[in-house]
Amino acid sequence: MKKKILFEKEKFSFKRKCYKKNCLNPGIYKAPKSKDEIKNYIWFCEEHIKSYNKNWNYCKNMSQKEMEKHIELDTIGWRPTWNFSTKIAKFRNFEKIFSNYFDFFKKKKHQSKINKKNLKIKNALKVLDIKIENLTINSLESNYKKLVKKYHPDKNNGSKKYEEKLKEINQAFEEIKKNLVKNLN
Repeated sequence: MKKKILFEKEKFSFKRKCYKKNCLNPGIYKAPKSKDEIKNYIWFCEEHIKSYNKNWNYCKNMSQKEMEKHIELDTIGWRPTWNFSTKIAKFRNFEKIFSNYFDFFKKKKHQSKINKKNLKIKNALKVLDIKIENLTINSLESNYKKLVKKYHPDKNNGSKKYEEKLKEINQAFEEIKKNLVKNLN
C-alpha cells in the first residue's frame, strides 16, 4: 500500500474531451447546447470555444418585438407583475365601496380651510383698500407703498396707534402675496 503524504497535491486530469470531432484536447470550457437548451452544456477546448462564441447569437431568429419583450422581461427578472394603477375598474368607485370609512372622505375640513383662507384674503384686501376685481400685482404694490408712507411711525411722531396699523398693513400684504400672487403670474 502506497503511503499518502499529507500536503501532497493530487494530479488533476481532465475526463472530458472537446466536443468538436477529431479534437483530442480536454474540454475545459462549457457552453450552452442551444438557445432552447441553455442549461445543458457542451464542453470545448480553448481553441474551439473561441470559434463557438464568435458564431453564437441568441437573438438570431427573433423579431424586433420579440427582442424588446425579452429585454422587458429581463428587467423584471422574468417574474410575473400586475398592474396596480387606479385605472382598473375595481378602484373607480373606491369612495362608494368604502363609504366614509374612518371619515377618510370627509370634504368639510378641506372646504372650511378654503373658507378661512378666503376670509383672510378678503380681510387683507380690505386693509389695503383694494377691490378683488381690480387686483393686479402693480395695484397691490402701489397701494401698499402709499399706506406704508401714510402710516409709518417716523412720519407720525412714533405713535403706537400708527405702528399697529403699519403691522396690520404688512401682514395683509404678506397674506395676499403668499396666496394670490402665485395665481396672478
